[in-house]
Amino acid sequence: MHAFIEIGTKQHHGREAEDGASGDDGSGSAVLAEAGGGGPGWPTTGDTVHIAYTSNGSPYTNYQNLVMYGTYKLAQAMPGGDKMVAFTRILHRTTDDALSNKLPTFRANPLHPECDGWCEYPVADRPNAVRQFLLAAKADPSLIKAPWLYMIETDFVFIKPIAAPRAESDAPSIAFPYGYIQPTYPTIEAVMRKLYPASEGPLTDIPPTGCSPTLMRMDEWMRVTPRWETITAQIEGDEEAKKALDWVREMYAFSVAAALEHVKLDMHEPPESVTMIQPPADHRLGKAHLMHYTWGSIFSAPNGTKVWEWDKRSYTEPVHERTVPKIKLPPPFEEGWKLQDGVAITKDLYDIIVLMITTMNTGIDVARAEGLVAEP
Repeated sequence: MHAFIEIGTKQHHGREAEDGASGDDGSGSAVLAEAGGGGPGWPTTGDTVHIAYTSNGSPYTNYQNLVMYGTYKLAQAMPGGDKMVAFTRILHRTTDDALSNKLPTFRANPLHPECDGWCEYPVADRPNAVRQFLLAAKADPSLIKAPWLYMIETDFVFIKPIAAPRAESDAPSIAFPYGYIQPTYPTIEAVMRKLYPASEGPLTDIPPTGCSPTLMRMDEWMRVTPRWETITAQIEGDEEAKKALDWVREMYAFSVAAALEHVKLDMHEPPESVTMIQPPADHRLGKAHLMHYTWGSIFSAPNGTKVWEWDKRSYTEPVHERTVPKIKLPPPFEEGWKLQDGVAITKDLYDIIVLMITTMNTGIDVARAEGLVAEP
């Protein structure tokens, strides 16, 4: 499953939201939709990209933050990496955390302060936190450095830079199709119709995606985000909807919001996806520039002996965000190995896992060289 638990205005290097998470009358729609003054104030043309993601600042997500940031810096140094011009961590938390002074951070006031520690569903705060960032950007356009805003997550690994089309072209925005987001599934049809009434069109209009990885123009984020927040709140207040949509409910909220705002999203499954793959489910990089390590991997020999394993859920303690330990690589490939679900480990899959882990370890080296990580 998608990594839900890790997401478990004046701070951007010191900017944080004003008191009050909503920042307006609670709906947000008019605030973001209204055009301001003589224009938005940030770039609206070109093919540069501003990277953003959300976090609740837990040691678990911060370990991933640091690894991902290291791989972002690696990709930024590659040909085409100069198009990735900015990076913002949107922290939804009542106080600064261990990375606030280390990574470019905007702190949003959370709707659920208990998520500073532990709460059942921290991603419920994500759309509101993004909207606080966008509200701050309307007040201070210098917070946005590119016409494209690319929303990613902490457990992503940059293998190479993203290549965006020119924002002034008619190229559609780009997202990733998740197999488990199925708006037309019969058992959730009644709930989906609460969110997307028949008067809006067929449920097939709803893209099977979520907010990440999603590359949209700033004006599209401005339109979609208030609806995303409102629909998330609607789901959270409806026990039937919460039960039916379960841990992917905030993703469904984004998908419905995109459909209601008629934002066209170009989506392809791996290996044709230009966004990401998800090892060990995917065995080849294809056209992707990201890897998403939401699932763990256990390699076993034909006799059942465990050969190697790695899972992000092993890195949950404060020591992990301080030292960011490197990951042990699997031993040299042998035929006959299987994953924990019985799938045969091909050489292609083995090579993808090794590429991902090697890139992560190199990213850790980058983070350490920049003084973001203590020596283990």
